Amino acid sequence: MSTPLLDFLRPLYQDLDGVSHFDAVERIGAIARTLLNSNDPNFERLIFFHKLGRWLEKVGNLSRASLATGISEAELRRTAASITRLHDPQTDAERAVAAAILIDAAGPRGLAERFAHARREGKSVIEVAQLAMTENDVPEWMSEEARAMLAERRQRRDVFCREIATS
Repeated sequence: MSTPLLDFLRPLYQDLDGVSHFDAVERIGAIARTLLNSNDPNFERLIFFHKLGRWLEKVGNLSRASLATGISEAELRRTAASITRLHDPQTDAERAVAAAILIDAAGPRGLAERFAHARREGKSVIEVAQLAMTENDVPEWMSEEARAMLAERRQRRDVFCREIATS
């Protein structure tokens, strides 16, 4: 699908080596859309911009994004505010995206990313696996459906981690 928003955003998710990280946005978006059935454009903008963090708040980026996409600066400011609240989501859209981020990171794929970063942090694979199995907090704001998805991902992660720890 090609829209002015996606055409504008895709290059922002490219690394200098040409690797795109937009697949993470799509993966998290798919989970969030499962948790919240909404056609709200604010929800979609939150999905597409959330991995850019505070990018919209930097000088010139808000007007640049508005000019390129046709989305008003006021709407983009609302998106930026929602991004900053993802650690403590207040709306259904924010809760769905925040939950999707946690669910995406909780499974085997998230664990693989941790393994990739382990060496840089001076941790062994076994240490990362053991630490992952202890991380089971569930935020109060999470819906029952999100809790179930999170539990399923964590269960698959833990099976894999136990295999590593006992090898």
